[in-house]
Amino acid sequence: MISVVVPTYNEAENLAELVQRLDGALREGYEIIIVDDNSPDGTAEVARGLASRYPVKVIVRERRGGLSSAVVEGARAASGRIVVVMDADLQHPPEIVPALVREAERGCLAIASRYIKGGMVVGWPLARKIVSRGAVMLARLLLPEARGVKDPVSGFFAYSRDCIAGVKPTGLYKILLDVLAQCKPACIVEVPFVFGRRTRGRSKLGRRHIFDFLRQLLVLSRWRPLKFAAVGATGIGIALMVIYALGWLPPLISTAAAIEVSLTSNYVLNRSWTFADRQTPFLAGWAKYHLATAIGNITNYLVTNGLALLGLWIYASYVLGVIAGYIANYVFSELRVFK
Repeated sequence: MISVVVPTYNEAENLAELVQRLDGALREGYEIIIVDDNSPDGTAEVARGLASRYPVKVIVRERRGGLSSAVVEGARAASGRIVVVMDADLQHPPEIVPALVREAERGCLAIASRYIKGGMVVGWPLARKIVSRGAVMLARLLLPEARGVKDPVSGFFAYSRDCIAGVKPTGLYKILLDVLAQCKPACIVEVPFVFGRRTRGRSKLGRRHIFDFLRQLLVLSRWRPLKFAAVGATGIGIALMVIYALGWLPPLISTAAAIEVSLTSNYVLNRSWTFADRQTPFLAGWAKYHLATAIGNITNYLVTNGLALLGLWIYASYVLGVIAGYIANYVFSELRVFK
């Protein structure tokens, strides 16, 4: 038995074609679980009508709880050992489902991917492509579990019911990130697919989705970027105290000592707090952290002076340089120092 979980909101126009194509792709030994967030367009009524001809279950939730919780609720109601998660808007082609199921039956998390060879996106404007690629980059940077995945924000995948039913959503929409972080699959296989144009209904992507995605990344990363910034702020205070304490020495010596003490204190705090879940050899990590901050300082210098040469106000240039330096420091620390 294969269970296909389809979270819906205002997808009445697409359901009949979706169910017919799933029936053609799977033929037998399957069920479709429609989890509807009380759509005002009659999605649930259409689903109930389809249940008279196809193996369709309908779950209606009184309040919109988001796609992620709908997927988990659907998985808990599933009869199959394998659960396929997909959208109802027909941008996830049902014909790909058997390929995902084959990989999931081997024990792998099977992800339908837009960003491997053979996959692509059709009809997106440039801004939407930039947002999507940026989301992929952030997910792979902040979540070690996502680094080997080309499309970790896909909403089309198959895996074991036990895993998906046991997930505790940390966001409203990107359930795959929770599956990667919480289930930690032993193997992951990506299957290419073409993400087509939506022909009926309206896209639901908006600012709420973007902000929720960013918050989810922070939760799953245990707030590491904010912790890293907070540790950096303490380093400024420590450096100023060292300069004050060594005020009787020449500035060249006191500032050098201040920089070294603040760097070391930052490293110790990041090792014991920001990246406490990772085992980092103390001395090797300390040396790499000095290299990371050197890269950040060089980035700061180049960005500041480059923007100033382009005519930007020097103080604004410096602020942007600091931000660029912080990003460089964090990326190097995440990927190399505390990997």
